[in-house]
Amino acid sequence: MTGKGQGGSWVPGVVSATDRGNFHASPTTATVLDIIGRILRAPLSATDTEIETALAQVADACSADVAQVCRAGTTGPLEPIHSWVRDGHIVLNIQDLCKFCPGSDQTGPVMLRDLKDLPEGPARDRLAGMELRSLVAVPMLRHGVLAGRVLLGWQTASSDLRPEDLAALQSLAEAMHAAAERRESERLTTEAAAALQEDRLLLESILRTSTSAILAFDADARIVFANDEAAALLGTDANRLPGCTLEGVGCRLLSREGEPLPPEALPVARAIAEGQTLRDLHHVLMAADGRQRILSINAAPVAAGAATAVRVVATIDDVTGQVSADSALRTALAEAHQLAFFDPLTGLYNRRGIVEVLRDCLQTCAREKAFLSLLYIDLDGMRQVNGTRGHWLGDRVLQALGARLDNLRQDGGDLGRISADEFVLTCGETHPDAAGAVAAAEAEAQRILESLREPFVVDGLTLEVTASIGLAAISAEDSVEGLLKGVDLAVMAAKAAGGDRACAYRADMEQDMVGRVALAQELREAIRRDEFRIYFEPMVSLGETGLEIVGQEALIRWEHPQRGLLAPIAFIPFAEETGFIRDIDRWVLRAAAQELARWAEDPARRHLGVSINISSAQFLSEEFGQMVREVLDETGVDPTRIELEVTEGTLLSNLGLARTTMMDLRSLGISIALDDFGTGFSSLSYLRDLPVDVLKIDRSFLGGLSDSKANRTILEGIIGLASGLGVALVAEGVETPAQFAWLRAKGCRTFQGYLFGRPVDEAQTQLAPEVSALGGHGGDRAVSGQIKG
Repeated sequence: MTGKGQGGSWVPGVVSATDRGNFHASPTTATVLDIIGRILRAPLSATDTEIETALAQVADACSADVAQVCRAGTTGPLEPIHSWVRDGHIVLNIQDLCKFCPGSDQTGPVMLRDLKDLPEGPARDRLAGMELRSLVAVPMLRHGVLAGRVLLGWQTASSDLRPEDLAALQSLAEAMHAAAERRESERLTTEAAAALQEDRLLLESILRTSTSAILAFDADARIVFANDEAAALLGTDANRLPGCTLEGVGCRLLSREGEPLPPEALPVARAIAEGQTLRDLHHVLMAADGRQRILSINAAPVAAGAATAVRVVATIDDVTGQVSADSALRTALAEAHQLAFFDPLTGLYNRRGIVEVLRDCLQTCAREKAFLSLLYIDLDGMRQVNGTRGHWLGDRVLQALGARLDNLRQDGGDLGRISADEFVLTCGETHPDAAGAVAAAEAEAQRILESLREPFVVDGLTLEVTASIGLAAISAEDSVEGLLKGVDLAVMAAKAAGGDRACAYRADMEQDMVGRVALAQELREAIRRDEFRIYFEPMVSLGETGLEIVGQEALIRWEHPQRGLLAPIAFIPFAEETGFIRDIDRWVLRAAAQELARWAEDPARRHLGVSINISSAQFLSEEFGQMVREVLDETGVDPTRIELEVTEGTLLSNLGLARTTMMDLRSLGISIALDDFGTGFSSLSYLRDLPVDVLKIDRSFLGGLSDSKANRTILEGIIGLASGLGVALVAEGVETPAQFAWLRAKGCRTFQGYLFGRPVDEAQTQLAPEVSALGGHGGDRAVSGQIKG
């Protein structure tokens, strides 16, 4: 603030800076600017000297006899910090000069022209005692609040100082205040940094020389700090610890009895949750180097508001040597060993245990100069069970399956679960050559596959689980790593062949694996480069005027840059196995909707609907409904002209979620078709509870229609079922006039198949004349089509 235009009086006789007239001599503007520049440029150590020099220079230029800089104290009143008196003058009690300043409510510059203008009283007497006759007070403001003042006093009354010169003095006062504030701030910062460094060095010295292991953790139980004792106790290098959890460096904490600790029972989680120091917690440590120790742990929480990532500090002592070798200790160590080598869910060997088993097998093969058999069992579809039924049911299935496999295990063999849904079985019988070991493994694999085809009943639910099995011979020349890699490749080959089968390892399988990796990369690039294409297969309806194309089924093709146009069988199974299917489903849905939007502008196609196949993984995902809405909003198509096809397996895998999704889609106007109907259901009761609009008869029933009475009976039953439920029916795979005639005679009115048209890249609008003739004239009234609207 400059002080211009600010009025206000201190006591009667004090005038504001806006009053006209001269007061005392004043410094030039150049002088003031020079002084301000020196103050602001002064180094921290010279700030006080420059302020005192500036005060003396300004006071002298104004012919003042006394000058003072005051600053607001912590209790409120102003306190002098710099004072100046003209040579040859004596001013008594100069420290009291600041007491004659206006109070904190006066934030403008003020002038006392003459002592006689003050009324009689203590203030006038004090000023007279200092032999001062006139006074100028210029404020120093911080955010509009009085932070101090610069005072000039004269022993004679005069009127030489011009009020407009107070602007320069105001700027000088603010410069002094800024410099003083900067000096004080830097001093405090320097002192605080020095104190913090001292504290840090002291703390580091304490931590480094402590005989206890000391660890600091963040809120996610990641290690922030560890002293050398902690690294030695955990059995790993100190440089590995920061940023890792205990599990991340290969350590596990168990209860004193050797039981696994749930996440909430770990000391770090407890200290954060309970908000208090935990003392003398006893746990068993399975260190990264394989040692097992008994620990005494103290854990203290650190306030979350602290300027640090640390949330818990723990001091740990190894008390293994202090614990007597009693039964409790032996039990704890034995159970720790159990957890080290056995799977807690199934009680079978875990991966570490199986590695030891395979090492023993290699020694047996070397000792007896013989071969053993190895089977790698990978369950098909467990990801879907976990995703649709929940991991709790998946765990129950794994327990039941482990028990069934263990019952099949022959004497001398070992069984383990080495990952989520993968088991390894060794056979104890030795063989003189690799061929004999492989043959024995194949026989064992068939026995396992047949057993697994028997449904599992878990918590009242009947579940069918199949497996893909890789097998190999174990020889003395093998390694554990090589054996597991080989049977894993064999499992992949079994899965690629459709699953529910066994496959023996071959040396060329590694090249096949390279091919699978390449296919995955090509699929990823195909999505990015938009290499997929939509082909359309017509669906026809028999109405009063004959056969008419009423819709199209969208079928994907891949225009591969090297291999040409690929049918779905060349990549869809792999996409389902690897998870690419969800991206492909999204692409097909959007592409089909965009094509439907174009049809709306074409008089020859605007009546057509489109049917789109959706995978189980996509249909049962939480975001599927939102994805459909986004496609509808993006393309603006009529949702009543869209039909989504799902398989029975999709619905039966999670009826509750399937029903919710179907109701959501129907609320948008979309129809739901049950594809491949009749090929896999075990109960028809679900049709009563699910909002299905269309049943699509699987094409396999039509292939043997003329020769198989069973097929004809099933078809008649499905046609009657659809009629009774009031849902539309589509017969897929119609390829001959005879098939069409039989279906028509049985009441079917909507058809699809090569008889009417093969898939093409542009939607077909007309039937061939000879096909149209099959519909005749005046035929039965068509049942409501599968495409609404």
